[in-house]
Amino acid sequence: MKAFSLTIFFLCCSLMGIAQTGTVSGTVTDSETGEPLPFCNVFISNTTIATTTDFDGNYTLENVPEGEFEVGFSFIGYQAQQKSATIRPGGKLTFNISLIPLVQDLTDVEIKASRDRAWERELRKFKLYFLGNDDMAAQCEILNPWAIDFPEDNKNNDFRATAYQPIEIENRALGYLVTFDLKAFQFTPSFYIISGATRFTDLEAPDEKTKAEWERRRLDTYLKSPANMFRAMIVNQHNKEGFFLYGDKVGGSESRNLRSDVFANELGKSVIPYKPENLIQPGRRPGEYRIFMKGRIEIHYEKGYSTVNTYKDAPYPISWLEVKGNYVQVNSNGMIINQKDVVFSGDMDKRKISSLLPLDYEPNLADRGNAQLAQDAHSMQERVYLHTDRSFYYTGDQVLFKAYLNYAGPEMKRALSNILYVELVSADRDIVIQKKFKIENGQAIGDLNLPDSLSQKNYYLRAYTQWNRNYGPDAYYIQPLPVISPFDRISSGPESSANKDSGMQISFTPSKNNLGKREKVAVQVELKDQTGRPLASNLSIAVRDGHFSPDLVGKTAIQEVLEIKEIPSNITTEKFTYGLERSWNVTGRFLSEKGKPTASPFTVYFNNFEGMLELESDKEGMFTLEEMEFYGPMEFAFIATDKRGKAFGDFELVEKLNPPFYVPDHIRLPTISEVNEPIFIGYEREERLIALDQVTVEKEREDGTTRTIYGRADHVVPGDKLNRNGSITDLLMSLRAQVPGMSMNTNLEIRIRGGGTSANLSMEPLVMINGAVMPSNPGVRAADNIAAINPNDIDRIEVVSRTSSMMGDLGRNGIIAVYTKQGFSQSSLLSGTPGLVSIIIDGFGSPSNFVPFDYENTDEELEMDQRVTLYWNPYVVTDAEKGEFSFEFFSNDSEGPKIIEVEGLSIDGQPIRATYLLPSSR
Repeated sequence: MKAFSLTIFFLCCSLMGIAQTGTVSGTVTDSETGEPLPFCNVFISNTTIATTTDFDGNYTLENVPEGEFEVGFSFIGYQAQQKSATIRPGGKLTFNISLIPLVQDLTDVEIKASRDRAWERELRKFKLYFLGNDDMAAQCEILNPWAIDFPEDNKNNDFRATAYQPIEIENRALGYLVTFDLKAFQFTPSFYIISGATRFTDLEAPDEKTKAEWERRRLDTYLKSPANMFRAMIVNQHNKEGFFLYGDKVGGSESRNLRSDVFANELGKSVIPYKPENLIQPGRRPGEYRIFMKGRIEIHYEKGYSTVNTYKDAPYPISWLEVKGNYVQVNSNGMIINQKDVVFSGDMDKRKISSLLPLDYEPNLADRGNAQLAQDAHSMQERVYLHTDRSFYYTGDQVLFKAYLNYAGPEMKRALSNILYVELVSADRDIVIQKKFKIENGQAIGDLNLPDSLSQKNYYLRAYTQWNRNYGPDAYYIQPLPVISPFDRISSGPESSANKDSGMQISFTPSKNNLGKREKVAVQVELKDQTGRPLASNLSIAVRDGHFSPDLVGKTAIQEVLEIKEIPSNITTEKFTYGLERSWNVTGRFLSEKGKPTASPFTVYFNNFEGMLELESDKEGMFTLEEMEFYGPMEFAFIATDKRGKAFGDFELVEKLNPPFYVPDHIRLPTISEVNEPIFIGYEREERLIALDQVTVEKEREDGTTRTIYGRADHVVPGDKLNRNGSITDLLMSLRAQVPGMSMNTNLEIRIRGGGTSANLSMEPLVMINGAVMPSNPGVRAADNIAAINPNDIDRIEVVSRTSSMMGDLGRNGIIAVYTKQGFSQSSLLSGTPGLVSIIIDGFGSPSNFVPFDYENTDEELEMDQRVTLYWNPYVVTDAEKGEFSFEFFSNDSEGPKIIEVEGLSIDGQPIRATYLLPSSR
């Protein structure tokens, strides 16, 4: 990403209220004749404060804001001039000025009036560099382009322009006529210069609707401007205004190209929060400030949306700032004084003249502040909705989901919960799976892996925050989630309200009207609001096969789930039992050798003993691991020593009580029946009941395999044939010796069957432990997951060296399935160290990373493509300028229709849902 050195001598940022003013007056004359010049334009540069001279050449500018400014003078046929000045409150200044006539040869004028094609090409480049390249720039028109000229030796890497009279720009996006007296213009790959004086005049709006739209855009432009950010930083309100700053972590990745595209993974690893609260210093003059900003500062504007995302989980504008000399000098309104020292890149660099606001623009921040919601039970609601890629699943499948949280007010997005709990609950109301996910920007993305051992068929999916619990069970999100075998069929259940019209205008335009086998299709989606305007939104999209996954399970509509409820006035936050969970804390208890809670200092080792903490339990034996933040399972080793240095006692975790499970009256489970033919071709029932004569078992089956979602393993290695007394390297070396085709490099990266990138962006095999799929994020090796198990507890390791269609793209590089003797052991990995207690703690669930199968870029040919979910993308963002997005996917071998489902929220929190059926051509 290129950084542009921005040198703009006009002040493109805005002021708040102007309380202290003065007056500027004088006379304008012709420098050669001394005659007065009537109707000459006189203005305070970069403001709407302007007037014209009378018949005697006299003028008066009133309500001139105190401080430094420039007075501009322009008249057709004369050289424009600017005069710098400073005024005190109530002060009066006099400027008498003589303008110099322009000496212009008539031949030059005639040439300029008939421009050639080369000039037109240069003009197009100038508009791009001068106005910008966004939608606002597209709504700007230069009214006198003939006034602009370009040198004959102009180059693309050193582009220059001049203007022999002020350039007039009609900005229909913000409602201004901008007159810009261009003094210098230069654009290079490393910097650009736009220098001149600017006069703003309000355009006359054709109607009230247009006028209101101009006011809305002006405020929106100001709120996301550097001026607003710096102004808010001075009063420590930048987070409230939506600006969150981060700096490069010392020792982290030096290059952004080496980072992952998930911000949650990079926070604390390569970037850390940059807090300017104590970095504000007084400037050289009253009303000026110096802000210390060292290094490269990454700016996230979380109140906006961007279709060009640096990170998948950060769908908002991101910019970077670097300052020569480490100090930004601003006035009290956030205007940058040392413009030459400030380098912007990213979103804040895209805006040029088209986004200029006059210096005297007054945003209505007072009313905006008064509109802040009170901290009461009604205003502090957060409602949760899950969009899943399907409405039901088969055993062993992966549930992909995106959680949307709706708030009574947008400012609560940062103030309420940061942790979401997602559970799979059986029809008997037992919690089968529980995972927690980080809430980022009002959303959470993740998945649940369904074990193939699930014995029931009907389950529920529940999601909530701890704060939700204060509002009762009706505030939880609950949906039926059948988990069936290929021999089961779902009868049509209760009518679903999920297809309820959200009132938005959503259109789908596929590149093909029907699909054949393994065909590629591109789909264009356009979103508009009720008035027909393009819609800015945050969405997720799923494409599933209509034969394997028809819409048969009732689900509550997103607009009903996310609706903010009326809370009785007698219910107050003081009566709430559950506090806000802003960070994840783990509570434990230390017990003496007699099993009694004891106060004692102790040490905690974590992350393969690379880190440690010194803690102490209280007299009740209680202790807390605060602000835990890691993904997947991690081993923590606890040890306490007495005065003689001898280890003693035991440690246990204190689990939080789960809320009781309550099924709302409108939730109904579907009817499920069993059939003889599987829905997947080639799938055989492995367990059939056959009447046999009584037999005596003389020897147990040696491989100990059971029915699994990936079918029968290609290789089974019993635990007694593995080297389990050494390191993970020894364990894997012994496994490799017994699995043909398995290889391992010096970094313990494993290969079983080639090396195509799988859905988890890994070239390694998928690791499963006792049927559960282990995390496989970038940077997490298969060896890391296997190392989390006590080697002495391994019963066997099953290796699949083929692709299992039931595992989809996750298992395309093979599977290593580890089975322990009695489940996941929590005994010490260092069994020879007395008193060391090792506990596996499950961290946050990782954001799902689905990669659709691509027949154009794979060397692997599937014998039978029976994928159920064909496409899943939880990171879709549209903007208010176009409201569009597009995607593409490949069909499978099924003859069923493909169902496209889009859900999400608009930028103002309005629910969105739409489906589209793409039929098969077979």
